[in-house]
Amino acid sequence: MAFFTIYHEIRGEKKYGIHTSKLNDLKKLSVKGNNISDAETYQGSNYFLLEKVFNYLRSINANQNIIDYGCGKGRVLVVAAWYGFNKITGVEFANELCSEARKNIAQAEQRFPKKIFNIIHTDAIDYSIEDDTNVFFFFNPFNEIVMLTVAKNILSSIRKNPREVYVAYINHVHKEIFLSAGFEEIYHYQKMKYIQASILMKA
Repeated sequence: MAFFTIYHEIRGEKKYGIHTSKLNDLKKLSVKGNNISDAETYQGSNYFLLEKVFNYLRSINANQNIIDYGCGKGRVLVVAAWYGFNKITGVEFANELCSEARKNIAQAEQRFPKKIFNIIHTDAIDYSIEDDTNVFFFFNPFNEIVMLTVAKNILSSIRKNPREVYVAYINHVHKEIFLSAGFEEIYHYQKMKYIQASILMKA
């Protein structure tokens, strides 16, 4: 698995022209909110799974407006642009990671000048979801406590503006939260034991 991960890290960073591989201990960064103890160490999403998920979303024409919760250094945002998303938002509570994300999306902004990129420096539970967001992306960014609140925010957004939405979830530790909330799993991919992703939909 180590060789598989390293191979796709090198390939992905080169392909998309970004620098997002280095791990970061969030406890050493400047963060907003009180949920530092509920966050996971920063690590970029597995490129292989990310492309699998975005390929599927593109195949069902769901690649419109995306939020990446815990966007870190912007890997998902850049790849989303390549896969046709138009409005691309990253939510991140660590100020230093927001700065890195802005650097990484700069090249993508030049390549895709018509796409809208936003990096929002805030705690995930405090982010106000825009009515046109249809894809919510997670790479296991925080624990069950925060995920429950974020899921409630998503449900509130759907009630406010009824629409078909998708949760793209890599390393889906808390997938049951969305299943219990009425989401349906429409896509699942697994390679080896720990490399897996799901897409869940709620209409």
